[in-house]
Amino acid sequence: MAAVFAAASRPASGRAEEPAPITLVDPETLPFSSAELTQALLARLFPADDGADPPGFRIAPAGAGTVTVQIGDRSRVVAIGDRSGPAAARVIALVIAELLSGAGAEAAPDEGAAAPAAPTATVLRAASEPPGRFDGTAAAAPADHGVVRRLSVAGGATKGIGSEELLAGTLDADVVLPIGAGWARFAPSAGLTVMPSRNVGGFNEISFRAGAARLLAGGSWGPFDLLGGPFVSAYSIGGATEHAGLLFGGEVLARVSTPISRRVRVFAAARADAYANRVRVVWTVDNGYATPRIGLAIGVGLAWDWAS
Repeated sequence: MAAVFAAASRPASGRAEEPAPITLVDPETLPFSSAELTQALLARLFPADDGADPPGFRIAPAGAGTVTVQIGDRSRVVAIGDRSGPAAARVIALVIAELLSGAGAEAAPDEGAAAPAAPTATVLRAASEPPGRFDGTAAAAPADHGVVRRLSVAGGATKGIGSEELLAGTLDADVVLPIGAGWARFAPSAGLTVMPSRNVGGFNEISFRAGAARLLAGGSWGPFDLLGGPFVSAYSIGGATEHAGLLFGGEVLARVSTPISRRVRVFAAARADAYANRVRVVWTVDNGYATPRIGLAIGVGLAWDWAS
């Protein structure tokens, strides 16, 4: 699906130019909406020279964290990283203004010329819908201070590297917060680990449940996150030998994501946990259960971005 909207301008003569079409290719996967791009262009579009043909604009996703901007026979691949919403739209608007300047209006607009009219938005219906289209003035974009937060939720599995450290399921959630305007990130995180009962009814019946709280920090570079920090985990061992307590350690988290819409991403994650303490249950010489010394986990999940 492609969304097309127009930026109208009025030259010195007072005659309204035909609107210059701006086509958003596959708008659902772009990190900004047509309304947000329209708002960003308000301060950056200039009236066209009288009689000049306005160029066509084409904006399309080019991969994770990148967008292609094409104006006539000029194009540029723009890296927007993990920006979204108005922050991403401002980057694209600056590139559009630069390409227009490079395409070169031969003369500057007359000082007495009227200011450009506010852009309007025109949306084409999907091919499956009845023919026709509707026009409307784009709503103002919400206030944005360039701060993007990300909520991530993932499910997966974890296992220690020892034979007595058994496979368990995991559910993890974290909020990734920017530190300043660069790549640095802070991520408070929580996790749940569950191993259902094994050897039910036997002398070696065992189950395990734990909840973890983590304080992670690190960096985000486009689709990649790398975070690390300490954690504390409250656990409960059930079955033939019951026990409860706390485990402590540190974690490293690596994650790669790709957008599936303007606000939503799908990601894969890998975690490595190093424990400062552990618990071992021994039933016979060669039969026991232990919490991990080193635990490795993988997971997949969804992330949601929002700006404030």
